[in-house]
Amino acid sequence: FCDTAPRTSFNFLAVCASGGYDHTTFHRNMRGFMLQGGDPTGTGKGGESIWGGTFDDEFHPNNVHDKRGMLSMANKGPNTNRCQFFVTYERQPHLNNVYTVFGRMLEGWDVLDAMERQPVVGGTKKSLAHRPVDPPVIKWVTIHANPLADEGIVYPDPSGPSEKVQ
Repeated sequence: FCDTAPRTSFNFLAVCASGGYDHTTFHRNMRGFMLQGGDPTGTGKGGESIWGGTFDDEFHPNNVHDKRGMLSMANKGPNTNRCQFFVTYERQPHLNNVYTVFGRMLEGWDVLDAMERQPVVGGTKKSLAHRPVDPPVIKWVTIHANPLADEGIVYPDPSGPSEKVQ
């Protein structure tokens, strides 16, 4: 996905590498739909991209919500990506070209299954309806492969071209 959503991948990997997701929670859990996290405030309203603020969507015909375990950026509308992300529980084609897909799960399906079963607070208040009673926590992130870093590719700003560094 680094080749088809490079800026999104760069942002996600940089947030991971900087510890930006460490000790954050999955604040939204919608069975049969998705699990959302990546907000340092834990409210679903916080966080920025590595450039501060937002960055544009990156849609590609091969990057679709076609199965369980697809990784996408959460947003507040077109071109408002920051650091929040979600993982699909099922195929969600209505999300294609609305949310940037930039990865997929390779393992840990038992963990995703357990997270989907987590009870939520519920009720009519939007901020609590899908909030897990005991939100799962990302203790830390280990990056096993980073093709962008391996090639020395960086994106110094949210909209300009990439640069090669040594």
